[in-house]
Amino acid sequence: MKMKKKLASVLTVIMLACSLPWQSQAAAPIVSNKPHKAPVATPPAVSEVQPVKAVPEPVAVKADTAAKPATEVKAPKQAQPEKKAKKTAKKKTKDKQQSKVQVQQSNWRLKVAQQKLQVLGFSDERPSGRMTEATSTALKSFQKQYKLKADGELNDATYQKLTWEAFAKEGIPKVKGKEIVSRAAKYKGVPYVFGGTTTKGFDCSGYVQYVFKDCKAKLPRLADEQALQGIFVTQKQLRPGDLVFFTTYAAGASHVGIYAGDGQFWSASSSKGVMLSSLKDDYWKQRYYGARRVLITNGEVYK
Repeated sequence: MKMKKKLASVLTVIMLACSLPWQSQAAAPIVSNKPHKAPVATPPAVSEVQPVKAVPEPVAVKADTAAKPATEVKAPKQAQPEKKAKKTAKKKTKDKQQSKVQVQQSNWRLKVAQQKLQVLGFSDERPSGRMTEATSTALKSFQKQYKLKADGELNDATYQKLTWEAFAKEGIPKVKGKEIVSRAAKYKGVPYVFGGTTTKGFDCSGYVQYVFKDCKAKLPRLADEQALQGIFVTQKQLRPGDLVFFTTYAAGASHVGIYAGDGQFWSASSSKGVMLSSLKDDYWKQRYYGARRVLITNGEVYK
């Protein structure tokens, strides 16, 4: 036991003796031949209590620039009231300079009237559908001759009389409606043949043309061409011998018949050939297109 205590004391002394040089070295300052840099001062942290100074405006930003009105910012172009007012005034001035007849718009009715004025010898102007001084003068002359109000305007009374007088000059004369209906009934039962124009087989317009030819009256071959002949009549104005049109296999006037009176008409139907039908039948009633008067003897049309 005594030997162990002595060995422990010797070891303790040796360890203490070894540790002294290390401590002296750590305490000595480190010598370097390089110059020392000045220590960088760390700025104190900004306190939440201390107010932050405002950053000054950049030199490029000037006070007068910030004060410029917002109108300098480009906005979508808008119509200026002054320009609108100038355009309106200019248009009114132009309208005043034009005559009433020049202001009227082009339309088919006026073009038809110009054609009729040519037929009757009141004008040699080319039909344009636009009212002109020449057309107005021609209308006045026509109105005076037929005892209408001579104002040079195309009113309903003038148009109706104009179309009738032109038709009376160009339409089918002398042939009577009863004669046409009698001939139409003569071909009852003739079969339907598309494109047929003889008693061996008719299509609708070929049949009508053939009947009128029998009475020494001329009509165009096709239904839509026949629909342009004569003058328009309503169902109430229909008389025997007038033409009635229907829309069937194609748009417009694609079927035609001869009015026989009492709401009935003769036509070449695709199902039963030449037969007498009624305008009141649902099939024909739904497809009725209009009617035309081609015989002068059937008289003038009045509203």
